[in-house]
Amino acid sequence: MADEKKDSKSKVIIIVLIIVIVLMIGGGVTAFLLLSNGSNTGNGEPAITTQAQETAETTKNPLKLDYDDAAVALDEDSLQKQFEELQKNAEGNISLEYKNYAISKDGKEFECYLANSELNTEDMFIAIFTDASMEEQVYLSGLLRPGTVIENFTSEINVEKGEHSFVVMFTSVSDDHETMTSQIAVELKVTVE
Repeated sequence: MADEKKDSKSKVIIIVLIIVIVLMIGGGVTAFLLLSNGSNTGNGEPAITTQAQETAETTKNPLKLDYDDAAVALDEDSLQKQFEELQKNAEGNISLEYKNYAISKDGKEFECYLANSELNTEDMFIAIFTDASMEEQVYLSGLLRPGTVIENFTSEINVEKGEHSFVVMFTSVSDDHETMTSQIAVELKVTVE
């Protein structure tokens, strides 16, 4: 009988240890998933597709841009909800909010979704180029305040029918609107029907 009690106690201890190990693994997986999903915009689209690249030196913006009149304000209620996240953004990082495609029927007027996320602390401008060499510019926005979005743009060139892969450059600027603080380039799939 004493051996049966020892075996029962051993079994209970083993079961408890297994449960503790399973809970620890589950907690680790949950923490990983929460941290991985922390960079999403909330609409299923990743907020950042490439890592923020900080420039070693600040560079001057020769463009002297004004605010973009076509930009539309995002939901003001969500601004308050995101206030804590705003404070977490380190200087030099950009939170991206965009959809990675643009559509046109005529090759000039495009529907899109390119935003200066409400999580950002600095104004930004957006430039679109035909490829990674960034020699042929398709579009240049004015300055966008945090929480504003571009829903359509007019191309500077006639884009041929078909599918294309363009590059979008998000550039944040300091309060003087001349010093560029961060840049991130992402792919934009462009379709002309």
